[in-house]
Amino acid sequence: MQLATLENTYIFQLHYPESIKCIAQLLETTQIIKVGFGLKSDRAQLHRKLGITPKAILDLDSFFRSEGYRKDLGVKTAIAVVLHQRFRKSKKISTSNWAREQLTPEQLSYAANDAYAAIKVFHALNKPESAFPIVDLT
Repeated sequence: MQLATLENTYIFQLHYPESIKCIAQLLETTQIIKVGFGLKSDRAQLHRKLGITPKAILDLDSFFRSEGYRKDLGVKTAIAVVLHQRFRKSKKISTSNWAREQLTPEQLSYAANDAYAAIKVFHALNKPESAFPIVDLT
């Protein structure tokens, strides 16, 4: 699991107990809004793996749909639309073994870029938080 701010990116491997405790606290707090793409699909996995229901979730796909986009944009298209840049995601890395004890530098970079891209899109939209639908993943 990866999370990012504009300054830092954090990668949590959930086979480490200390990671599970930390990420569960972060995902359950309403004090921090978590932003991403396609987050509803993560609900069942998070509940099964961590036994939690994330709160204060902002799925950017929902925002773009409310702005008139008919399909989910996803991070690559959102980067192109909002930031006018190309965002490359390696199929080879995305389908690699993410359950490894130690992630490769390429996997870490992929995960960090993916998380950072969502927060960059969110900030580039330059809208008040109230303009975004906070999704209840229950």
